[in-house]
Parts: sequence; C-alpha cells; structure tokens
Amino acid sequence: MLRCVARLRPGHPRTTLFTKTYTTGRSSISPRTWTSFNAVKREILHEISDMSSAPVKVAVGQMCAKNDVLGNFETCKLLAEESKQAGCAMLFLPECFSYIGSNLADALAVAEPLEGHIMSRYRDLARSTGLWLSLGGFQETGPDAQHRYNTHVMVDSEGNIVASYRKIHLFDLDLPDGPEPIKLLESSATAPGCQVAACDSPAGRVGLTVCYDMRFPELYQKLRFEEGAEILTMPS
Repeated sequence: MLRCVARLRPGHPRTTLFTKTYTTGRSSISPRTWTSFNAVKREILHEISDMSSAPVKVAVGQMCAKNDVLGNFETCKLLAEESKQAGCAMLFLPECFSYIGSNLADALAVAEPLEGHIMSRYRDLARSTGLWLSLGGFQETGPDAQHRYNTHVMVDSEGNIVASYRKIHLFDLDLPDGPEPIKLLESSATAPGCQVAACDSPAGRVGLTVCYDMRFPELYQKLRFEEGAEILTMPS
C-alpha cells in the first residue's frame, strides 16, 4: 500500500549548476562588461529561486515483507509503478523490504553484496520507472559467515547506487527476569557499520539511518550539521 505521498521543497542545489567563473573585481571591469555580469547574476538567482521553490513529490511505501525474495520484489514493483503514476520523483521503502527470514539462518543465507542479483533487480526497477529508491534495510554480505550488514541503500533514477549506510546501532534486548523472558539480539547475526552517509536527491540532501539508530541523537547531529542533511530517514 502507498501510505503517504508528500510534497517536499528541496534546499538550494548542491551540484554545480554553472560553468562560468568570474574572478575579476568590479573595478577592473568595463561598464558594458559589468552590465553583462549583472544580467548573468540575475539569471542565476532566478534559476535558483525556481529550483528551490518547486515542490517535489515523494512516496512512502508500506508493505509486509516475507521470506520470499521474488514475491517481495513484485510488491515493491507495484509500489514503484503506483508512485510513478502519482507523479513522484522518489519512493522510500522500509527496512527488510527485500526479505524477512523465518530464522537467523535464512537471513544469513540470503545476504548478498550490493553488486549481487537481488540489488540488481531494484537498480533495474529504478531505471525503468525513473524513480529514486530509498531501500531501507538490505541484507548485505557481512564480514564473516556468521554476520551480515543491515544496509540502507539509495539508488538514483538511472540505477546507480549513490549512497549506502550500514546500520551502526544494533537492537539488543535481553530481559531474563520478566514473567516472559525476552531475548532479541540483532548483533548475534548482524555486524555494525561505522560510517555515516548522506547524499543529494531530487527532494534535498538525505541522511541515511535505520530503525533503532533513532535512539542515538548524536548520529543525527552529525548528519545535520556535518553532512548537511535536510531530510533524515529512519526506515523500520
């Protein structure tokens, strides 16, 4: 189900828009040249104003993933097609969008590198629909046979991986003394990442995180104030 469609106004573009560089001071430019310079400056400011005020439509997809890689892809494909028909530029998908195992062994067995077949399908989907895809949590091959990474991947509309973030803060819960003991240790089969990640997108600069990361505000301070993120994502 496509649960939410939002219009976002991106900040000033961070990519290079202009190819001409003006390095000469005003005092050394003739009146005619300076008039031309002012005309170019007005054109530049007008273009920035148009880009910063134009709303960008994005979609947030909700789904119930299961232990069926192809079945989950078909669900994501339907969400992407619906997003495209709604005129969206981006689709944000949840954590474990591609697979949820019935046990730890399943989750480890399905893990692949970002260059593998599963991610290739989603890169092709982005290319065919012309959408940017925020893939909220992918089972990426880990550092050893007992661990994988929980990786948030951003794919642009041409199918390129423009950013990836391995979840840093893993959810470990051990409550042995309650009426019903609870033990859920994400770290038993998932390795933590160690790098923050942000990237430019049609909706603005996006900071990538995953789920339980939201309990650690210093990560978001880094994304906002050091990486310049304008949108903070927490797929779960």
